[in-house]
Amino acid sequence: MNKVKIIFLSITTILIFSCKGNLQKNIEINQNEANLPVVIRLAKDNKDRVISLELPGTLKIENSTNERVKFLRIYYKYNENIPQERKSGFGISLYDIKNELLENIRNKKTIMKDGEILNYIFYSSHYIDSTISKELISYSQKTYPTDKDTLHIGTVDEFKQKHKELFEKLTKNDSISIQFLDGKKLGERVTVPVEW
Repeated sequence: MNKVKIIFLSITTILIFSCKGNLQKNIEINQNEANLPVVIRLAKDNKDRVISLELPGTLKIENSTNERVKFLRIYYKYNENIPQERKSGFGISLYDIKNELLENIRNKKTIMKDGEILNYIFYSSHYIDSTISKELISYSQKTYPTDKDTLHIGTVDEFKQKHKELFEKLTKNDSISIQFLDGKKLGERVTVPVEW
């Protein structure tokens, strides 16, 4: 009788762990561009200087693991050719649509039920140095005589058409990464390339 219990428990354990699979296969992340405006930010002390470019996108995260999963936050990872100082303070802002308006939501620890689908609007923020700023200065002229420090300059598609080389430089090989938890410890990180 004990042998039968041991064999049964062994087979059950093997089946449970072999069916569990890894998160990469069971968490589906889809990213697309959003039909929302690209935003440029101007320096507060110099309206002739563009300091950042924000690109909108959509993010859909689907949990098909048959269990609850937790993730810490969603990260925007810049390509490796970008200097470290251009990465700090920038990243991804998440939004939800409420009453046809974007509502900023906190990028924080999230629990997903099995089968749950999360949909976000995001804006990735890209640092613009002084050499790149010159290419975008014509947009800042449109804010005069107002005191605005942000300006909507068309969609991602429109920006790509007007500034193809710059767009490639800013976004090539970027990715979105989600750090999952395994209990209270860091678990698997799922990363997908950003597609514009």
